[in-house]
Amino acid sequence: MPQTGPAVWTAADLTAADWMIPVGAEEAAELDAVLTATEAAAPAPPLSRLAPILSAVTARLDTGHGFCLLRGLPFDRHGAEAAEAVLVALGAQLGKRLSGEGAPVARLIGPPPEGPASGPPRFHSEACDAIALLCLANAPDAPPHVLVSAGAVHNEVMRRDRALLAVLYEPAPLIEDGAETERAVFTMTGGAFAARYTRPAVEAAASTPRPGAAPPPPEQRAAFDLLDAVCAEPTLALKIEPRPGDLLLFNPQLVWKRRTLAEVPPDAPPAPQEFLRLRLTMAHSRRTVAEPA
Repeated sequence: MPQTGPAVWTAADLTAADWMIPVGAEEAAELDAVLTATEAAAPAPPLSRLAPILSAVTARLDTGHGFCLLRGLPFDRHGAEAAEAVLVALGAQLGKRLSGEGAPVARLIGPPPEGPASGPPRFHSEACDAIALLCLANAPDAPPHVLVSAGAVHNEVMRRDRALLAVLYEPAPLIEDGAETERAVFTMTGGAFAARYTRPAVEAAASTPRPGAAPPPPEQRAAFDLLDAVCAEPTLALKIEPRPGDLLLFNPQLVWKRRTLAEVPPDAPPAPQEFLRLRLTMAHSRRTVAEPA
């Protein structure tokens, strides 16, 4: 069945008013007070004015278009360290930080130090319900951020080849965080649609010797090739150019964002693009519904 709803969109379907949430002066002043308190190691005031905005963000990520951008937050006036602390505070209003090794907030820069990657596109595929990218710097000539609706990709694959779409619903062995597991690209459980782009992880598992394991089915490569071709369609790709202080949030189960940034140590030299990344799980987790234990 084709996917429907607000999370199924093409670039032409949306205007900036559909995904941008302007933050007013009073709400910005409230966050400014939190930033000031953080710098002074003082107790932070409550985010009472921002609370309704953050509630709307949660709804947009789970049942709306799957992404949004907050503009007008005063992150860029206090430096990266204070911005990181308040990003964590904002994230706590939306959900819980994704557990794992390392610091909860990562520094990302672009273009990646190793240069543009060749081969199929790479997308964020973390096992979380939201990824928050806070823009600290973005040069005027920096490449835009590219997002596609996973539901729209699903429907276009279905229109072109239903048999290959069925392959993408089949769990395939993959390597994630150094461990082998199985997952399908598209899942539907309890009425909840979720999608995770898994090609690099599937190919990593296929290239790893596994005694007794069956070889990947021949139609798997064809299915991924079709998926990549659809993802590259210009009509599906929404391009966003964040400004310093913008906070881009997206649900990687519903919206696939091209990976154009590389994670680097906090003390890495400045770059044309600098972002802070925070990954979150939420109370009504699409990931939990679509991937039962």
